[in-house]
Amino acid sequence: MTSNGQHTGRPLRASDPRALGGYRIVSRLGRGGMGTVYLAEDASDRLVAVKLIHPDLAEDETFRRRFAREVESARRVARFSTAGVIDARLDEEPLFIVSEYVPGPNLHEAVRRSGPMSGGTLDSLAMGVAAALTAIHGSGVVHRDLKPANVLLSPVGPKVIDFGIARALDGSDGAATRSSQLIGTPSYMAPELILGEQPTAAADVFAWGCLVAFAGTGAAPFDAPTVPAVLHNISSAEPRLEGLDPGLHDLVSAALAKDPAARPTSPQLLARLTGQEEPAPSEVDRTIVRGWDPPGGSPVAGAPPESAPVPGHRPADREAPPPSDARLQPPAPAAPPAPAAPPTPAGAHGQRPHGGAPGGHGQAAPPPYPAPGHPSPPYGQPAFGPPSGPGAPLPPAEPRKRGRAIVIGAAAVAAVLAVGTGVVALMNGGRPVPDSVPLYETDFNVDQEWQNDGYSPGESDGYWPEKRGLLLRLEPDDETSRGIPAPVEPPEGMPDGVVVSATGYAVEGPGEAVFGVRCWDSENDGTRTQYEALLRHDGLRAEIRRMNEDQGDRTLAQTTEVDGFSPYPLYDEEARTDDYDPQRPYRFDAEAVPTNTVTLSCHHRAAEDGAGERMELSMWVNGEHVLEVVDEDPLPDPPEDEDDRRRVGIVTRTGSGPEPVAVLYTHFGVAEITEES
Repeated sequence: MTSNGQHTGRPLRASDPRALGGYRIVSRLGRGGMGTVYLAEDASDRLVAVKLIHPDLAEDETFRRRFAREVESARRVARFSTAGVIDARLDEEPLFIVSEYVPGPNLHEAVRRSGPMSGGTLDSLAMGVAAALTAIHGSGVVHRDLKPANVLLSPVGPKVIDFGIARALDGSDGAATRSSQLIGTPSYMAPELILGEQPTAAADVFAWGCLVAFAGTGAAPFDAPTVPAVLHNISSAEPRLEGLDPGLHDLVSAALAKDPAARPTSPQLLARLTGQEEPAPSEVDRTIVRGWDPPGGSPVAGAPPESAPVPGHRPADREAPPPSDARLQPPAPAAPPAPAAPPTPAGAHGQRPHGGAPGGHGQAAPPPYPAPGHPSPPYGQPAFGPPSGPGAPLPPAEPRKRGRAIVIGAAAVAAVLAVGTGVVALMNGGRPVPDSVPLYETDFNVDQEWQNDGYSPGESDGYWPEKRGLLLRLEPDDETSRGIPAPVEPPEGMPDGVVVSATGYAVEGPGEAVFGVRCWDSENDGTRTQYEALLRHDGLRAEIRRMNEDQGDRTLAQTTEVDGFSPYPLYDEEARTDDYDPQRPYRFDAEAVPTNTVTLSCHHRAAEDGAGERMELSMWVNGEHVLEVVDEDPLPDPPEDEDDRRRVGIVTRTGSGPEPVAVLYTHFGVAEITEES
């Protein structure tokens, strides 16, 4: 569980429990595949983390048996650089676990925010995690999923969490099996696990080597853009350790041996690091503390760190933002590709450059993109099974190349049509995207858990790891539109003014089909309402729409002048590459196809100084300003205690015919507007 010791997560919802067993629930800290995590107080007012297991898992008898066994094993582990399990309810519903509350961010977030570790801090990290593995293995437990997100950085040293929990999911029925076909995070998975062998302590040692390399260089040693490429590297490539502290290089290299028998054991790791055959735990603790420089300024639970700027933004104080040119803009083109890396299996996108961050070891710049398989979980994690669901901010990363360079600018608004009373179309020319500070951003390099299912051809849409995007596919006979809310819940609620942006590639469907973004998505008394910015697949029209289930939908403004649009190959032969086949539209190079970014600003203004309540809306396509309109009869704003209020997200709508529609979303962001104008 992570925290900065001052912030205590998000307010409880009406559906959240107020007490579990003898623990008083204080706030929500996050949600993951196994359940929801709460900050709680025990009878002595000590803060603890309580994880409430999802009912679907609790009903699975296989899961319950395995889970009870692994919890009991975890409770036997000595608290030697580990965050221990304190209590659990295993024999009656609802199932929950109580674990130690650790103040501090996880290793993944700390490296992404502040850059690689070095010196005594890196040595203390390596020693602390090795000490934790020694305690875990000494109790007969195998961690099975050691990764940066499962190492919390407390003021006195690293704390390992989540030991053994993956085994509870292994072999159970239902959702557990479907979501855990690969037990372990790919970038930290030992080669023998890829071959289907049983996890042993040696696999944890391999993960230790990967983790220390990540901490010291900013990149896992077998990183690649896709999961198949990562698995290929782990199985047959040498680890990339350029930039790693020379004092750790040989030990990390030994831990990464392909043969499990050739790796040192966890006690041998600890002996090498301390220089003692059997170091006493107290001496190890003192050594860790002496060299440890804890990360400062842990962010609010579930919120993005202010010191980690998202591309296109400038950090700003929320209460008194300084003047800046920071704007939520479409992803910029990436730098030219790096020299070719070792060969990858068919379907991989190639290898990413490795080693230290730009500028050498110890620099703060993060690597080009996070490794597949360890998404950034929300701040505030339990010591037994961290969440990785809504609110998880994506750390800064260079966006992927997506074909044509995106035009940034403010074109004049032309051919605008405003419809209906209470609507004012503003014809004063183009304007830039408002200044803003990020609330959430993802380029879908990893699954951000927008929906439960992954993409499966012919069965379901969802996250498509090979294309590193979220695919929405609609069959008009089943549904003509679908939207997915973004998994973001700012601790203070969604603000009055936001900028929402999504980048998409039209895979399938008629030219009249549309895709875009939503804002002010709310449900009040059973009625859903929202505003949408929509772009036709053929680029012939952009529009801002007001959606109301009771009163009907209407277009507030539209234009046929979308000058910055990049044609998709499905509709424009000139946009096709030699290997593109319109009869097989799902076969494409996700790094080369053109994409378009739809941006919508929504700014709710309260009635003041003689002016009535209103909603100010503007739309951009690839940075070109295309529409601006004011709704003088804005959609309702539900009370603050409503769960479904002011949500943002993506949306896809079909055309008038029977053709299926599919859009691959490759980027999404939402930011709070800071300017006053």
